Amino acid sequence: MADVLVVLKVYPDSDEINLDNLYGDISNSLPKEYKIVKKETEPIAFGLKALILYIQMPEQMEGGTDNLEEIVNNIQGVSHAEVVGITRLGF
Repeated sequence: MADVLVVLKVYPDSDEINLDNLYGDISNSLPKEYKIVKKETEPIAFGLKALILYIQMPEQMEGGTDNLEEIVNNIQGVSHAEVVGITRLGF
């Protein structure tokens, strides 16, 4: 079974949210099959930044990326999260 790499854009509730703490909360909330392989920030507007996470997960995971979005959207400090890209890693 192959893995996929999901690019997830996470918008915080406000510019006062510490993105490092938010990253930690997200990392601790993900199932063990998910692995954050890279993180970046992206300026949005007026000092607000989005957190861009590259998450490796099994291709056949039940719920797929919808489950990932739901988990992250339920974390305190997250305004919303959306999958902006996905690619297959193995054959």
